[in-house]
Amino acid sequence: MPSYLCLRVSKSNNMRFRRLTEEEFTAVESEFVKFLSSQGVDAPEWQKIKRENPHMVEYLLDEFSTFFWESTTSRITFLERHSEEDRWVFKFSETKAKVLRLVHKKSEKSPDIFRGEKEFPPEARGREIFLLLEQGLLPCPEDKHSELEKLFTE
Repeated sequence: MPSYLCLRVSKSNNMRFRRLTEEEFTAVESEFVKFLSSQGVDAPEWQKIKRENPHMVEYLLDEFSTFFWESTTSRITFLERHSEEDRWVFKFSETKAKVLRLVHKKSEKSPDIFRGEKEFPPEARGREIFLLLEQGLLPCPEDKHSELEKLFTE
C-alpha cells in the first residue's frame, strides 16, 4: 500500500489550530487514512489528488489537522508543567479554566499558591487548551485527576 504521507506540509493562515507537522502526520498516519476514507478518498485517489490537485491536498491536510486538534483538546481536563521552582496546573470546564501555580522557595517548607481563572465561550475551549499545549504544558493522565482535583478544592 502506498504511503499516504509523501507530502509537503506547509503553513496555512486561516486555521484556529496549526497544521500538523510532517512528523506529527507520520505519528497519526492510520488516523489520517481513516479520515481520508471517511471523505471517500482511497489510496489510489489520494495519489491522484497529490499529483493533480495541490489545493485539495492543502484543504484535506488543514481539515484533518483541525479535526485532530479538536478531538484531542476535547478530551483534556487537566494540563500541567513542572520545573524545580514551580508547578502550573490548569483545570478546564466547558467555559472556564482555573489555574494554580505552586511556587517552591528553598527557604520555605510549603509552596506559595497562586490561583486564577479565565472564562471563555464554549467554542473557544479547544483553542485555549491548544495554546497551552504549544507553550509546553502536558495533559495529565487520568490517574492523577483526583490528586489534582484536591488542589482545586483546598
